[in-house]
Amino acid sequence: MAPNPVGAAASTSQSAGRIMGGAVGSAGDLVGKAAARAREQAEDVWAEAKDVSRKDSGRDAVVYAGLVATVAFGAVELPIAAAAGAGYALLRRRR
Repeated sequence: MAPNPVGAAASTSQSAGRIMGGAVGSAGDLVGKAAARAREQAEDVWAEAKDVSRKDSGRDAVVYAGLVATVAFGAVELPIAAAAGAGYALLRRRR
């Protein structure tokens, strides 16, 4: 008896479909895992940036308040304090 070519082709296409379906599913899982990992890393970077911005803005306020206090108490003249404040601002922008 001769093999049925139509049945063999249908069986082969079903097997190929299962293989492709499994490969697409595996690729989807990998993409999902990579996206989750990227999101976690982005959240970590965001949290760290927020912490740094809070610390740095507080430090800036202390520096400028100190300059104002030195002028108010007469320890430093206003143009010198203004120059120091401008220099500090320029240094902060460079970082």
